[in-house]
Amino acid sequence: MKTIFLSLILLCLFSGAFAQKATIKGKVTDSLNKQALELSTVAVVDLKDTSLIAYTLSKKNGDFELQRLPVDKRVRLVISYAGYQNYIHNFNFKKGDIVDLGNVTLSSKMLKEVVVRAERVPVKVKKDTIEFDAAAFKTRPNAAVEELLKKLPGVQIDGDGTITVNGKQVSKLLIDGKQFFGSDPKIATKNLDAAIVAQVQVYDDRENDPDHLVSETQVQKIINIKLKKAIKKSVFGKVFGGVGSRDRYEAGGLFNMFRDTLQVSLIGLSNNLNHTAFSRDELNAEGGFDRSGGNTSFNGGRNWGGGIEKITSGGFNLNQNYGEKLKLNLQYFYTQRNNKIESANFQQQFLKDTTLLTRASSSRYANNHTHTISGLVEWKPDTIRNLRYNPSLSYNSNNSSSSSLGNTSNNFDMPVNKSVSGSVGDWHSTQFNQSFYFHKRSKNKSKESFTISHNLSINPNHNNNFTNNDVVNYQRPELSDSLHRLSTRTSNNASGNLDFSYRYPLTKKLIVDVITSGIYNKTSDQVFTFDRKTGGFDSLLTNQSSDLKRDLWTENIKPGITYQLNKNAQIIAGLNTQWQQINNNFATSRLVQNYFFLLPTIRIEAYGIFLSYERRVNQPGVSNLQPITIVYSPLYSYTGNPNLRPGISNTYYFNFFKYFNNSQLGIYSYGNISSQKNMAVSQQTIRSDGVQNSTTVNRDGRPSYNFSVGISKGFKKIKDWQLGTSANFYGNYYQNLNLLNNVEGWQNTVAYGLRENINVNWKDVIDLNTAVGFNQSNSKYQYDDFRSIRVATYNISNSLVVRFPKKIIWETRQDFNYNSQVAAGFKKGVNVVSSSLALQMLKKDRGELKLSVYDLFNQNVSVYRYINTNSVNDVQNNTLKRYFLVTYSVKFNKLSTK
Repeated sequence: MKTIFLSLILLCLFSGAFAQKATIKGKVTDSLNKQALELSTVAVVDLKDTSLIAYTLSKKNGDFELQRLPVDKRVRLVISYAGYQNYIHNFNFKKGDIVDLGNVTLSSKMLKEVVVRAERVPVKVKKDTIEFDAAAFKTRPNAAVEELLKKLPGVQIDGDGTITVNGKQVSKLLIDGKQFFGSDPKIATKNLDAAIVAQVQVYDDRENDPDHLVSETQVQKIINIKLKKAIKKSVFGKVFGGVGSRDRYEAGGLFNMFRDTLQVSLIGLSNNLNHTAFSRDELNAEGGFDRSGGNTSFNGGRNWGGGIEKITSGGFNLNQNYGEKLKLNLQYFYTQRNNKIESANFQQQFLKDTTLLTRASSSRYANNHTHTISGLVEWKPDTIRNLRYNPSLSYNSNNSSSSSLGNTSNNFDMPVNKSVSGSVGDWHSTQFNQSFYFHKRSKNKSKESFTISHNLSINPNHNNNFTNNDVVNYQRPELSDSLHRLSTRTSNNASGNLDFSYRYPLTKKLIVDVITSGIYNKTSDQVFTFDRKTGGFDSLLTNQSSDLKRDLWTENIKPGITYQLNKNAQIIAGLNTQWQQINNNFATSRLVQNYFFLLPTIRIEAYGIFLSYERRVNQPGVSNLQPITIVYSPLYSYTGNPNLRPGISNTYYFNFFKYFNNSQLGIYSYGNISSQKNMAVSQQTIRSDGVQNSTTVNRDGRPSYNFSVGISKGFKKIKDWQLGTSANFYGNYYQNLNLLNNVEGWQNTVAYGLRENINVNWKDVIDLNTAVGFNQSNSKYQYDDFRSIRVATYNISNSLVVRFPKKIIWETRQDFNYNSQVAAGFKKGVNVVSSSLALQMLKKDRGELKLSVYDLFNQNVSVYRYINTNSVNDVQNNTLKRYFLVTYSVKFNKLSTK
């Protein structure tokens, strides 16, 4: 509440400051035909350093208006439109000025025009691409690309590095149109210098959607970093290393070589600080932040984080262009992880008048190796054809061991059972994937197109697992048992599809299309279970083994129409006719199934509003159909159900998105209503001694509701201050059917939450980011006792960076999480404070010596709560505790214009 109150105060202060600003408006037209020039770029820059102050785009009628402009300061107005000469005028506004320029006419550029003076335009709009001139956004020496992006209007970067532009999330970041270590933008934004950037382009991610079938409210953005043209040869990167208390360490580096159309990058790191991967923790995060080993409270979903992990990883990224038509990419990664997790669990399981209380402790050690190689071939021979092929191959191997101890009693203080288990296993997996895409537009009809797409996945696996389970049943001693087994499992899964689509415009407003596809899925799963009888695992348990095979063929024919009501509204509808043929083969039986489905879809879009409906089919897994009972331990078993039917889901969607460039205000909301017929539901039988059996049955579901609304607001720079804020509120209501001990009851859950973010920057010297969140879940069970369970969590995150005095950087981060409902013995509140002090050195501050401390007050704990069918579970995992770390990093950058 304090943070929300503070944000309101800040908004009021900034709003008061805006009241004394100036306004400029006008209309942009063609000098010859006097027609309005829609989407002209209107920008105001600081005359002193040409940095951008504000910009907007002209409306359909050519009108524009820029408000809240600075006063008593020399500024320059630049109006530009592709193919036209720029309009340039200098101003020095006074308080309350409202300047009306009237008609601003732009003249077409002549082919033989002699350019006497070139004026840099800070923002350009080319069709659906916005291009920012990096020189118009001043950054510190040695600043990373992330700092440059934060200065661009409409760009926001969250604490975890997620980038949004005009309220839409960035799906990928390219360097000169080429991939840079896959789709994770943080590798580039955290490690490349802003000084090498010439322009930043932002456009819609339509790589797989050239016909614009994805809604404007849902399409994501791509950022393309264009490097300075003068840099034809460059070698740059960074290396770092650090040691600390409790044997903590880290080391890593990034090497890049760019030469004309060739890009080569090498990356590597090793640490025992829970840097789980490149896609989750940035390469240059030497400061020790975000190393808790998992979230410290339940945040709406299960968090299987925690543990202490050592990781060694490395790879390369290669891009090569052959002219403007052919692009090649090759990537390789190797990752090795050692993870040790120690957990404590408390479970409350409700059975009418009996409550089973289980306290358990477990430990697990895993060693994993992963090799992944992938490629991309992209060919654009002309403006109407596009071909893309993307293969990948990965190999994984894993060795693990675990042990656990559990004691169960009931609410009458009577012991129920005790279990001791342990396992040792190894696992190997190979996966090959490929995707092919070809799209061709007609030369004569702009909206006529033909598309071929194909995907293939092959995934063989093999694992061996030794398990020991000893159970003492205090209520029924004759059921006490010990299981010592070896399980070997071999699976081969494959899937592939081939799709054809054709679109043809009957009129300017009506387009018809047809999509045909063939899909094949093959599942093969063999499990052989052996029991130890004579000292070795030589006794095959046929009733605990399985040999499952499934062949599933699916054919789809989907005709559809697109009707354009006007420029901002359209209706898209289709009816998919689907046939399925399924052969299920078990060890002793066979099940053949044939289905036919009609699956309608409809979508309506108008002025930023998106409404849609779709129907889907969900087939039960082949393992759920096998007509046998598998005993996993003396306490747990599962029985298959060959009579399961496919589930049908009907879902209605709503989306709204609107962004106002002039005020940097974004508003969005989305929601859905979903219902299911023949949904798969777990039916459980739990005895008072804790022995459980489950199976899967069909039941019709009840509707579930989800929605979210959000707002983001950026403010124009006021003297040396920059402010941005965003807020999000979500709510869910869903009803789960629970089948327990032959009693049917609904679990009704209402969940909602609020999160607000505020960021304040002063002269790039002080950078403050604050976030506050609240989440609550209320579940009510419609059993005999109508029990209700509430889970509420609160979290606050603060990040402060101070760059003062010169060459000194202070960083502090606080993460506070509180959950009042966790069981006794589990920590309710966790306050993790980390801090660092860095000294920059060498030429252009390319060297940095940093002293950091993680979890200054030694409070970090990974604890969370989640709710199951008839139980509440509290879990606490081991995490990184307080440590000190000294790191040294060096950036290198060798540029050549030769």
